[in-house]
Amino acid sequence: MKCPNRTWERRIPLVQWCALAVSLTLQCHISLAAEPIVLAGPAMGTTYRVTLAASVPGLSRGEVHRELERALTRIDQGCSTWRDDSDVSRFNRSKAHAWIDVGTDLAEIVVIARDVHAETAGVFDITVSPLVTLWRDAIERHKEPSPEELIETRARIGMPLVEVRQNPDGTAALRKLRAGVQLDLGGIGPGYAVDCLGERLVELGSTHHLVTLGGEARAWGTQADGNPWTVHVHLKAAPHPPDVIELCAGDAVAFSTRRPGRSPVDVRTGRPCEAPAATVMFRSSRCSHADAWAVAIALGAGPHDHEK
Repeated sequence: MKCPNRTWERRIPLVQWCALAVSLTLQCHISLAAEPIVLAGPAMGTTYRVTLAASVPGLSRGEVHRELERALTRIDQGCSTWRDDSDVSRFNRSKAHAWIDVGTDLAEIVVIARDVHAETAGVFDITVSPLVTLWRDAIERHKEPSPEELIETRARIGMPLVEVRQNPDGTAALRKLRAGVQLDLGGIGPGYAVDCLGERLVELGSTHHLVTLGGEARAWGTQADGNPWTVHVHLKAAPHPPDVIELCAGDAVAFSTRRPGRSPVDVRTGRPCEAPAATVMFRSSRCSHADAWAVAIALGAGPHDHEK
């Protein structure tokens, strides 16, 4: 069965979505047909679901599930802005020019984000956090930020303001080059987690599995019958049947939803995107890249037929 090109964009009419931020807390829901082995649970404010075409050699279902939970706990410790003790929260509180030791997950996300930042000519930028906070507060008080507030906040935005260093002991460190620089990982963290879960399963011995988390998915191998994996995309309150997407081995897909005047926030203007409402889908070979590129396309970046 022929698979579609790996990188592509699709816009779907938006139906009532209220989140603010460069984030993939989507109204899209991915559901799967019943498969031989399904492992699922809460993660990153949503749920993850792993479908195995066959059991993992030498491991029980419970043992595999515990390994997945350990991987998610590690990622949460490094990358959750909801935890005061996470690596990213410690970095966000840090002073300028101070190296902050972090785990490899956060360092790798920053490196990937820096690559996509370059590929999208600066449209995707995880240092958007101060602008997200500024506009969230503005919406709560029903008053737009002043020109002075925008100028001051935008001075703390930019991927060149974050540096990554690999330590001799195998750990990593980050530092900011200007006070007040903060990271928002909502547009890349879920996709990165999908990649990590799937790759952990490969390490354990699985070769055919599908991993989804919120609105992101990536396929390894095929279903037990040899057919590509499929996901069903639902839009809340949508009157039409769900779209069915095939994912061949190595395919990943992610979604980003745009609500004019609210989200996502565009670092180029300092303001929420004003383009028409849409839900954007993007394919890649890695879910972290698909995640980040979906956000960038929602903000107006063109895919330019990149293969990731």
